Amino acid sequence: MSLIKQQKQQKIFLVFKNNIPIKKSWGQNFLIDDNTINKIINIIKPNNNDNILEIGPGHGALTKKLLDLSNNLYAIEIDPMLCKSLKANYSNLNIINKDILKWEDNEVKYNKIVGNIPYNISSQIIFKFLNKKWDTMILMVQKELANRIISPEGSKEYGRISVMVQNFCKVEYVCDISKNVFHPKPKVDSGILKFNRINTNVDIDNFSLFIKEAFKQRRKKLKNNLKNICDYKLIKDYGEKRPEEISPKRYLILFNKIYF
Repeated sequence: MSLIKQQKQQKIFLVFKNNIPIKKSWGQNFLIDDNTINKIINIIKPNNNDNILEIGPGHGALTKKLLDLSNNLYAIEIDPMLCKSLKANYSNLNIINKDILKWEDNEVKYNKIVGNIPYNISSQIIFKFLNKKWDTMILMVQKELANRIISPEGSKEYGRISVMVQNFCKVEYVCDISKNVFHPKPKVDSGILKFNRINTNVDIDNFSLFIKEAFKQRRKKLKNNLKNICDYKLIKDYGEKRPEEISPKRYLILFNKIYF
């Protein structure tokens, strides 16, 4: 069966068999391509020793493959109609019907995270999980965001999220994903990112606030952006630079120098 024919059949299945309306306000773009799903499975390498958290399982295209290889799968989904459908189809799936940004995960332990996450809240989801305990995270995000996350200092894409992720994770841009493998089809392509968590004793919440201040006006020098939170003497080696000229590790050094 050709890819185009396969995708058409899957679209018909999603729309008519489940009879669940697509909600644009929740950023729903469902993955419908088996090749992409298998690619994600090969990256995350699930097994029965893993506790996996899937963000936004949708109709369960990736969920099914994960359950074939792991008995310990938690799926968090905001759409109650999709949750009902998932419960009916996968009795061994632990379903959490909650908003990912409001969910307190104290009752669930997981070492791997995977998800095709909504474009409109991707950054918020990533920031949320930087402050959690896990080993590996595989996310599909908008290609533009993926490039920002991996960008080095000095590039136009480099910013707050680049500094945060690169200080607390080893991150790899695995591959591009065409917009044609989703239904409904988004306007832009995606990218798969692989994050490996770096254990650190840094106060991530306060570090995040510090980086937010540093980047609040990109074209101003660092001494101007940070003048309300520290003495110039503490940042004199970098004060004349603009925020995008300073590496993630240098920001961590500055943070420790100012606050400790």
